[in-house]
Amino acid sequence: MSERNVIDFLRTTAARVDLLDTLKVLRKDQVVAAAAGLGLPFSEEEFDSVVWDLEAYLADKRGEKFDQRFSLWDTMWGVYYLEYLVVDMITSLGQADFDAVLASRTAKS
Repeated sequence: MSERNVIDFLRTTAARVDLLDTLKVLRKDQVVAAAAGLGLPFSEEEFDSVVWDLEAYLADKRGEKFDQRFSLWDTMWGVYYLEYLVVDMITSLGQADFDAVLASRTAKS
């Protein structure tokens, strides 16, 4: 459930510019605490792991390698990482993509 919370939190943040503006400058532990305050608890480790899998999935979907040359990472210059995640990555994926990533994570464990 908390893996789904990571995605729901990122999608919520993508839809709320005010929330993104508040959170993008905070430390990761503060962002995780804010997510819990929104009723979407997850750990820092879950956040890192889910985000990494989403980025790898998106690279594959785009026909790219997930390495230091992943083209979406160019969009991070001049923005905060959370901003990149919710503006560029999350909006590039749909519900079927999120479900596929979570299903593959379940199959691995």
